Amino acid sequence: MFKILIIDDDLGIRELLYKALSKRGFVVVTIPYLEQAEEIIFKELFDLIICDFKLMNGSGINFLKKVRQYNQTIPVVIFSGVVTEELEKDAKKFGANYVFSKGIDIFQFVNEIEKILKIKDKDLQKQKFYILIVDDEEGIRRVLCEFCKNIGYETLEAKNGKEAIRIASSENISVVLLDMRMPEMDGMQTLQKLLEINPKLKIIMITAVDDEDKVKKTIEIGASGYLLKPFDFVYLELMLKSFLSKT
Repeated sequence: MFKILIIDDDLGIRELLYKALSKRGFVVVTIPYLEQAEEIIFKELFDLIICDFKLMNGSGINFLKKVRQYNQTIPVVIFSGVVTEELEKDAKKFGANYVFSKGIDIFQFVNEIEKILKIKDKDLQKQKFYILIVDDEEGIRRVLCEFCKNIGYETLEAKNGKEAIRIASSENISVVLLDMRMPEMDGMQTLQKLLEINPKLKIIMITAVDDEDKVKKTIEIGASGYLLKPFDFVYLELMLKSFLSKT
């Protein structure tokens, strides 16, 4: 399930795109201002951004630069009232991938968005990604393994921190799902050791609601995110796709 961010100060356009894209099964978030967009892209995970070009002045250019600093591969689509050759050149210069006129038929536009996301999905599927699942509970490992395999990823398992470190030292791991509470070596200790092996490794902490302070500490140490129990599998899939699209 793909998640799309729409930035347009025209309420009618936002509502039209929201309805059309939601009907195709996409998760859609709409906002009117770039200032809000600059905040939300660092808090939520998106697969595609649609933005009105008339917002692309000063702060808009800075916004595109920030998007590219945050994610080099996320498709950015400019949706403009008037499209000229110069406008398209400028938009792509600062990080846009596609430019469409608002004069396009809405159904044709939605079809183009679907094509863009299918290309992105195929590119991800060509690569083989390994997810390491670290949890002392066999049932939790089994559920997460099955979920990851169902969405196209290979999985490896470790029932404790020591096993996780051994596997990460010998295998090409893309993402680690790491339980916070484990006997002997807990999640925080394991996190530190894994980052010593690979400082760029994406690690998602698995935690309970009452571990909020510990979660903040793991983010400071270098964890890429966290997943609360009981699991939100839609959010987990979005996180995995976002992290793996940057590898």
